[in-house]
Amino acid sequence: MARNQPVTHWTFNEGRQELKSPAGLVISVREIAQMLADRQDSRYDFTGEWSGWKMRRQFLIPPFTGRNGPKLTPDNAKRFAEWVAEPAAKDQARRSNTPRLYMVR
Repeated sequence: MARNQPVTHWTFNEGRQELKSPAGLVISVREIAQMLADRQDSRYDFTGEWSGWKMRRQFLIPPFTGRNGPKLTPDNAKRFAEWVAEPAAKDQARRSNTPRLYMVR
């Protein structure tokens, strides 16, 4: 009796350098290599609500901007968050300095 071997039903076309899944999905070796290189170099192109945004290394790049356009980095993202919170912080500081009135009987 033969040893039990897992049946995968994946096929590899050596001439075209493609893998074919049991469901019929065809994936080229080049696509796999590009995906692995993109993951290693932190290159992502987002989809859905973030369609058009790109991630290159630590830079988040908005849609329709070139190589030298604006980029969101961890450093300027922190500064942006501080700038957004600044009016609320000033309002809170102004409220804390006002004298409190108490009802005395």
